[in-house]
Amino acid sequence: MLIIFTSIIVKSQTQKPIRLAVAGMTHGHISFILNRPDKGDFELVGVFDTNRELTKRLSERYKFSPDLIYYNLEQMLDKVKPEAVVAFGSIYDHLAVVEACAPRGIHVMVEKPLAVNMEHANKMVELAEKHNIHLLTDYETSWYPTTAKSLEMVKNENFMGKIRKL
Repeated sequence: MLIIFTSIIVKSQTQKPIRLAVAGMTHGHISFILNRPDKGDFELVGVFDTNRELTKRLSERYKFSPDLIYYNLEQMLDKVKPEAVVAFGSIYDHLAVVEACAPRGIHVMVEKPLAVNMEHANKMVELAEKHNIHLLTDYETSWYPTTAKSLEMVKNENFMGKIRKL
C-alpha cells in the first residue's frame, strides 16, 4: 500500500499529495493508511464508517482529527471532494462505494476480493468504465518493497536480459 494508485502517484510526486478518503474501516489493512501520515504522498481528507465507536477509537489511536469523520458516504464525498477513495469495509459494501464514487469521478481501491459475486463485479467494472475512473483491488504483496525491487530489476535489461513473455 505504499503506492496507492500508480497513475495518480505520478501526480503526487510532481505536484501535491493525493486527496484521499477512506470508506469503511473494519478491514485490518486500514492501518497501512492511517499509520503513515508522515510519508507526504496523500492527504487524508475524510473518513467514512457508520460505526461511531470504531471511528472514535481509530481516530484516537492514529491521531487523526475527529472532524474528518463522516457517517454518510455521499455527504463526505461531496464535502471533502477526494481524488481517490480506499475501501476498507465489508466486501458487501464495495459496490456501494463504487456507485457513490464513480459518478463523481473519484478513483477507488477496494480490498480483495473485488466483489462478492460476478453481478457486483460486472456492475463495478461498468461504472468504472462509464465514468473513466481507476478501479483497483488491493493485493497486499503488490506493495511490498521486495516486489518493487524485483520489478525494478526485471525492467533493467542488463540484469536479466530482454523479457519476451511474462
